[in-house]
Amino acid sequence: MLKNYLKLAIRNMFRHKFYSFINIIGLAIGIACCLLIFLYVRTSLSYDTHHKDADNIYRVVTENKKSDRQQWLTLTPPMVAPTLVKNFPEVEAAARLIILPGNLIEYKAHEFYEDNFYLADSSVLQVLTLPLQHGDARTALNSPDAVIISDVIAQKYFGSENPMGKIISLNNDTKLKVTGVLAKPKTPTHLKADIILSFAFARQFFPERLQSWNWHQFYTYVRLKNNTSGPAFEEKLARFTEKEVAPITAKAGINDVFHLQPVKDIYLRSGHLEYDQPNRGNINFVYAFAVIALFILVIACFNFMNLATARSLKRAKEVGVRKVIGAHKGQLILQYLGESILMTLVAFLLAIPIVELALPYFNELSGETLRLHLGQDFLVVAGLLLCSIPVGLLAGLYPAFFLSSFLPIDVLKSNNTGKGFRLSALRQILVITQFVISVVLIAATAIVYRQLNYLQQKDLGFDKDQLLVFNMQSDKMQQAYEQVKTELLRNPNIVAASASYGEPGGLVAGDGIRLRGDKDNRPISMFTVDYDYIPSLKLQMAAGRPFSKNYKTDEQQAYIINETAAKELGFGTPEKALGQEIIWDEWLNPDKLKIGKVVGVVKDFHYKSLHQKIEPFIMHVYPGTFNRMTIRMRPGNIPATLTHLEKTWKIFAPEYPFEYNFLDEYFGKMVESERKLSQVFTIFAGLAIFIACLGLLGLVAFSAQQRTKEIGIRKVMGASVTQITLLLTKDFTKLVLIAILIATPIAWYAMHTWLQDFPYRITISPWIFFLAGFISLLFTLVTVSYLAHRAASTNPIKSLRTE
Repeated sequence: MLKNYLKLAIRNMFRHKFYSFINIIGLAIGIACCLLIFLYVRTSLSYDTHHKDADNIYRVVTENKKSDRQQWLTLTPPMVAPTLVKNFPEVEAAARLIILPGNLIEYKAHEFYEDNFYLADSSVLQVLTLPLQHGDARTALNSPDAVIISDVIAQKYFGSENPMGKIISLNNDTKLKVTGVLAKPKTPTHLKADIILSFAFARQFFPERLQSWNWHQFYTYVRLKNNTSGPAFEEKLARFTEKEVAPITAKAGINDVFHLQPVKDIYLRSGHLEYDQPNRGNINFVYAFAVIALFILVIACFNFMNLATARSLKRAKEVGVRKVIGAHKGQLILQYLGESILMTLVAFLLAIPIVELALPYFNELSGETLRLHLGQDFLVVAGLLLCSIPVGLLAGLYPAFFLSSFLPIDVLKSNNTGKGFRLSALRQILVITQFVISVVLIAATAIVYRQLNYLQQKDLGFDKDQLLVFNMQSDKMQQAYEQVKTELLRNPNIVAASASYGEPGGLVAGDGIRLRGDKDNRPISMFTVDYDYIPSLKLQMAAGRPFSKNYKTDEQQAYIINETAAKELGFGTPEKALGQEIIWDEWLNPDKLKIGKVVGVVKDFHYKSLHQKIEPFIMHVYPGTFNRMTIRMRPGNIPATLTHLEKTWKIFAPEYPFEYNFLDEYFGKMVESERKLSQVFTIFAGLAIFIACLGLLGLVAFSAQQRTKEIGIRKVMGASVTQITLLLTKDFTKLVLIAILIATPIAWYAMHTWLQDFPYRITISPWIFFLAGFISLLFTLVTVSYLAHRAASTNPIKSLRTE
């Protein structure tokens, strides 16, 4: 019996090749998209799950409270970790890490600047599960010259050599001994650490600062003992901080509250935190992709159901004949459900090679390294296979019961079941639902694109084009920055040069200042700059003047703030801020105060990510701290200019390789991950529309086939091809117009909610929904009109003979 059903199902598939192809290819693409998105979502959710007892591991984050604003930081003072271990029995271990990017590492002929470079407490290997290929986790970071490297760095510098015990050079003057090699963790991790140097090394250089509660520069991780509640511990920590720490930090105007962030949440749920590492995902994109996967599968299934229900009327006589010769209702239901499940299984088998072919392109777009291992992912594949069976059942359920309920006398006598209206209504509902989803996805794609384009094109408040930045690596270069500038400006292609500590999109110092009469410091972002910084970046003055060597007191007694600082410091307008006194505790002379006045107010400019609002900012001339050089070049002849830069570099820092970045690259990287994901979003939205139109193609073809006799009669009666095409087109056009009306408020609400995550965002324009509707309608009209015109052009004699 089953063998007979299988033969009938295969025969029926080949007899109706066009409909079978549309059904199978649409469902295969839908399943493939779901599988790709599942791999992406699974990988995103698996970050840091490899840590032993991961539910007990947290990162400490800082909530800095002020009466007028609130700031969330990933960074903590260095005293947090030792205080946790000393005062809380619930703490099993705690560790500090500080990132020091741009360090020169050398081994024999290999020398590179490494950015993922950390100093860490030796206890970091007890808090986090950082598996070692070589070395002992208990002793690997005990020595001041000990260093652990990743397997990638080991291959980069040592090749096939065993790196253990080898000596590498740090910044030309420090020798480090490799005491461990990190293995690749079982799951992805937020912490991209290529080199970890012992914290004992840091204690040699700034032991006093490690006792500070005001120096927010450290990532702090803590492992709590089993059965310790994170929220309860956080409350206890808050009480301790208020009692023991607040009296100390209040003198510096700092009001910190420390919170625990589960280590498994760091990768996807850190969007609200400042000074985080760049390797971050976005939980909203994970949700969005999961919804798209569901939408695509729903559209594919609706296509399946649509065509199955539409074609069911063509098989009415077959049902009548089978019932006359003795087939009962259960056998007919089993046969048609079997046919439906067979087609879904074929679609599933076709989806696997589609995924394999698409993965390299998907990885390139998403920035992930997803893989589908049929052996390792057997449960995933088996689960999806099992899911395809209910899809087949769902798609075939209505037609099976509908067909099996026909009375033989009705279908054999007139081929009329009396249930055509209900069947047509179901198809209309399915078509409307498909295009509601399609319109929502088109509108969402357009809004995502416009928002990201807005961020990329937004006026930053300065001219970022043709700005080049490099680190002044050597002490000689930093001390002789004026000579470096003079040498650089000898080239006519270099129009400006300036030294600073800090630059937009990169390094920004967080510090505190006081006004006359203040007891506590006020937090503020700070650059230390030379006299040429403002004209080099082409910052605009809102009031006052830039720094000038013509004013002998500018180095000791002058400050420039931004418009936001003028407002939040209580000065009011930029003009009223001029002459106001500001007091700052000097970095190089901790016991000395720099007391000066505001000589200028610059217009607000974006010195941080565009995901963050512009905050109060101050700059002042403070030589001795400069470690960056910013160059503005003319647009033409860039290679010759770079050659001149490198020659100048070799004069002042011959022991270091020359390395530079363009400032616009910093801001490009800020939206790079979102740009890539928006491209993936666009592709999947396009596939959803394609699958919807594929189903529409089948329905139109079926509709035209059902009305073959009607078309022939109308042509004989004098109807033109255009009139018949419009006749066949109008019904589907009405459905799409209804879908547009339903989808518009849904799309507006969803995207309005999404945009709230951006402090600088577009306004949703009505034309976006008109565009989404127009595109859906255009696809519909092209799809329907093609087949309708083809049917209308058929010779009426052939049309009438078919009956």
